[in-house]
Amino acid sequence: MDTRLENDLYRENISIAPIITRIGAYLIDMLIIFLLLALLVSNEQKDKIAMANEVLLQSYKSQHREINLNTTPDNGAVLEEIRKNSKNALDILLLYMVICAGLEIIYNFLFVYRYGATLGQIILKIKVVNAQNFDKPSLHICMKRSILKYLFGTALLIGFIPAFIDKFARTFYDKMSKTIVVSN
Repeated sequence: MDTRLENDLYRENISIAPIITRIGAYLIDMLIIFLLLALLVSNEQKDKIAMANEVLLQSYKSQHREINLNTTPDNGAVLEEIRKNSKNALDILLLYMVICAGLEIIYNFLFVYRYGATLGQIILKIKVVNAQNFDKPSLHICMKRSILKYLFGTALLIGFIPAFIDKFARTFYDKMSKTIVVSN
C-alpha cells in the first residue's frame, strides 16, 4: 500500500504537508474552537464553571488536610453539603467537556466534509484527501476521521505520535480513515 501511495503521489505531483504545518493548523483550529466556546457560553455559565472549579479545588484540598468537624451531631449535614456541591460541580464540568468535545468533532467534520480542510488548514494551505484517489473525503470518512481525531488526538494525545514515524506523516486517525494531509 505504501509503495502504491508513494508512486501515486509522485505521479500526481502531490506533496505531503509538513508536520510543523499540521501542528500550526491544529493550534489555529483549537484557538477558533475556544473562541467559539467563549461566544457560546454566557457569563452566568462561565460563573458556574468557575464556581464548580473552585468547589472541586476546595474539596480536593480538604481531602489532603485534616478536617476539623464540630462536636455537634450535625456533622453529617456538613459532609452532605460538601458531597452535594462536589457532585453539582462535577456535573457542570462534565457538561462543559461534552460541549467542547461535540463542538470540536462537529467543527472538524463540517469543514473537512465541505471544504476538504479546517480553517487552520485553509489558512496554512494544506488539505485532507482520500489516500486512494486524492479526492475530498466522503461523508462517512469525514465523520470517522473527526471522531477518531478527537478521541486519540485531542483527548488522549496519542493520535499524533505516528505522524513523526510514518513516511507520509499520517496520524493514527489518518491511517484508520485512509486519508492523508497534503499541501495545496
